Amino acid sequence: MARGIAEERVRTTLDGSDFQFKCTACGHCCKGPGDVYFTEEDLQAIKKHLKLGAFGFARLKRKLIQERIPGYYVHRSGEACILLQNNRCSVYEVRPLQCKTYPFWPSNFQSRANFRSLVKECPGTMAGKGRPMDASAVTKKVKATEREFLKPQGPIEDTIML
Repeated sequence: MARGIAEERVRTTLDGSDFQFKCTACGHCCKGPGDVYFTEEDLQAIKKHLKLGAFGFARLKRKLIQERIPGYYVHRSGEACILLQNNRCSVYEVRPLQCKTYPFWPSNFQSRANFRSLVKECPGTMAGKGRPMDASAVTKKVKATEREFLKPQGPIEDTIML
């Protein structure tokens, strides 16, 4: 079975509309329960960005990581990602792929219900502020997210996806 979201699925989800997104820096995507996936490279970039020594980095990792899966460390965010400070990402410049690619996650375009949840959660989505994108352009961005997110997981059978 081929992996990846099909353009027809995105087109159906968008229900004939163009997609619009412009980040409003509201921080909603960093709040609420959910998982945030970090690679070892992400963690090292965060360490360098925050100028952490060995002790500070070990302390951050204890707070940040609740699980390990092939290719990723998992942060279960609870109410909000612990890297969200004063409603801003404290590591924005080096944020993980998951954060960089929001809202172009496969799950957001998998069904109309998921898409409605995205629109409700994110004030920058479908608010008439972003450059309109057709289903083909959205699909390309979502497929790029899929490819990049799957890379660190390697050739395992039971991969996870955003």
